[in-house]
Amino acid sequence: MSQADAFMSQADACLMLVVAHELEEMVIDVLLEHEDIVRRFASYPIDAHGARIGYANVAEQVRGRSRRVEFQLLMLREHIDGLLAALRERLPRAELTYWALPLLTYGRIN
Repeated sequence: MSQADAFMSQADACLMLVVAHELEEMVIDVLLEHEDIVRRFASYPIDAHGARIGYANVAEQVRGRSRRVEFQLLMLREHIDGLLAALRERLPRAELTYWALPLLTYGRIN
């Protein structure tokens, strides 16, 4: 088992982040700067829907959805607050939405 896989097998939480697509690279930079607590993550383009969604332009208003990027980070629960503090410091007006879920299991089928 690699060191990264050993770290991931200890992860006990999945932190989800959602940001405007324009902030994707800035969020990636923050995550890469914290590779000691965020070893791997995934990002996906998504459409956000709802009454309190900020639209970037008229086209998004017409469509009724806003382009966003969702990040999934498997990590130790004890590091979540520190990472969120770093994101708040670097991106104070990002309108970043987040939530954390318990991670029941992690593994690979090779």
